[in-house]
Amino acid sequence: MAISNRSTTAVPTLVLTRENIPRNIVQLALPAVMENLLVTMVYLADTLLIGRLKDPAALAAVSLGGLFLNIATQLFSATSVAATTLVAHAWGSAHYEQARRIATQAILFALLFAIGAIALMWPSASALLALMGASTRAIAMGSMYMRIVLVASLLGFPMLVLNGIMRGAGDTKTPMTITLVMNVWHILLATLLIFGLGPFPALGLSGAAWATASAQLLGGFLALFLVMSGKRFLKLHWREIFSWDGQLMGKMLRLSLPTAGESLVMRLGFTLFMRIVSALGEIPLAAHQIAVNVESLSFMPGFGLSVASTTLVGQSLGARKPELAEESIRSTMRISIVLMGAIGVIFALFGPALASVFGSTPEVLSLAGNAVRIGALEQLPIAVLMVIAGSLRGAGDMRTPMLATLVGTLFFRVPLVYLFAIVFGWGLNGVWLGTAVDWTARATLIYLLFRRGTWRRLRL
Repeated sequence: MAISNRSTTAVPTLVLTRENIPRNIVQLALPAVMENLLVTMVYLADTLLIGRLKDPAALAAVSLGGLFLNIATQLFSATSVAATTLVAHAWGSAHYEQARRIATQAILFALLFAIGAIALMWPSASALLALMGASTRAIAMGSMYMRIVLVASLLGFPMLVLNGIMRGAGDTKTPMTITLVMNVWHILLATLLIFGLGPFPALGLSGAAWATASAQLLGGFLALFLVMSGKRFLKLHWREIFSWDGQLMGKMLRLSLPTAGESLVMRLGFTLFMRIVSALGEIPLAAHQIAVNVESLSFMPGFGLSVASTTLVGQSLGARKPELAEESIRSTMRISIVLMGAIGVIFALFGPALASVFGSTPEVLSLAGNAVRIGALEQLPIAVLMVIAGSLRGAGDMRTPMLATLVGTLFFRVPLVYLFAIVFGWGLNGVWLGTAVDWTARATLIYLLFRRGTWRRLRL
């Protein structure tokens, strides 16, 4: 069945011309940056509010429970990237019927994946928390927190894929708006249910869990409604969603697995990395956390430009315009280098001042300030890495970013951080120097692999 042009008017269409590249980048990147900021606030808000209860077990419960829920979220993000890439290629080639078919199969894939994740995590919640060495009380509270949030995950997890579908069509504003609505709802309800304001009972940790669950349910429902109704995508029908397409499902799985593997490697590397940092003692660990909080803000421009690059490259290649895809990558790279290079200069000049905002002892702040200054060395490699990784994913190459992550994590980050921090005795400075070498190695490897140009010849 043909899709008329009127069917696509709900989605802001990108004009794929060389002259319009800067506008397209801004149009796609800014909402993605805001969305990423808002996403980080969901579990952070629970942590901040629960911290006011002055109950260490409750704080440990939400932190550890959130850790495992975030791992599941990262796996769904892999499917979201696959959906974005496939939809972008179909959209760029004006094959709207194919885009709609991809969307229906992505939703079915996400629903089945969500059922499997819930079935796996629900009975194993206590065992997972016990593996982290949590106390008996923290295990009981954390498993309760996880299970309440999992109640809403049948829509909460697929929401990521629904947002990916909209991004593939060039709409990054709607996912941002949905995330904003979720955050406002979540913070208001969590405040009421945790502390028991007005007629609401004080539920403590369970109140935080129900607020998070309801926010995910609200976000999932909004994303599903907007995609299904045709208000932010092509109109879909339920019978199409439950119509199995083995070829598309296989393609979705093939594209999702490398990114899922990349997420798992990153999580494993992070665990080993944090064991090394923890071995340095409480003061370096506290300083490290402050420095990480400062640096995390610098990732936002790179993330937004990576999302923009994925969509632009996918749509340009779908439209059979490889030269436009290359020009989009170059333009996005220039913007990324300028923005993150400027952030690097700020870190180098004002690292201690930025760390002092978080407040702590002079010893902690001194270490954190030095770490932020060393973090300035990471900004340009991260700028290159994020844009090229997003571009390759837009072309359908999920393996090269995974390879760069695997090599960087196992052959640079973990061994070099241990060598510099523990063997050489450089402490926290060694941790951050090793991390800077890791980012540089990843950026160099992915750039060399990107320069081979095999991504131009991929056909999805």
